[in-house]
Amino acid sequence: MAEAPHITIGHHPDAGVLAAPSHDHHVTEHLLRRVGFEPLPDSRLYALTEPGRDPVRRTQLAVQSLRSARQNVSADAAYDLHPGERPPPPGGPPKEPPLAAASTQQRRAQAATAVSPARTGPAAAQVGPLTESTYRPSPAVARQPAHHH
Repeated sequence: MAEAPHITIGHHPDAGVLAAPSHDHHVTEHLLRRVGFEPLPDSRLYALTEPGRDPVRRTQLAVQSLRSARQNVSADAAYDLHPGERPPPPGGPPKEPPLAAASTQQRRAQAATAVSPARTGPAAAQVGPLTESTYRPSPAVARQPAHHH
């Protein structure tokens, strides 16, 4: 038998995306606030903040984050991604074809593993500061010898 969800997330025609925790717990309240939900006055429900700003993608990310925090989440199909699936980027699907996306990923991977030219050029062997310091110590003040008894 499946465990009862800690949080149920769905769409309400008037209120937008709502989250309903199955129990009152400060951790659940904290997690919901962290992923973009705020409590509705005089209710146990939480509404997605800024409902007009990409609500599907933001709710998908919220569901993933809540599950990563070991919350059992039940969500409407639009917000429930399959394991390993990523939400679409902001503004809809990517504009580049899949082959271009793969070559972009390859270029990024190569750039991430390549040695920076700054580390291989002649400047890499230079030791010390690259700019001259304007700090100059003040002239030494004559010290009186310490008296020892």
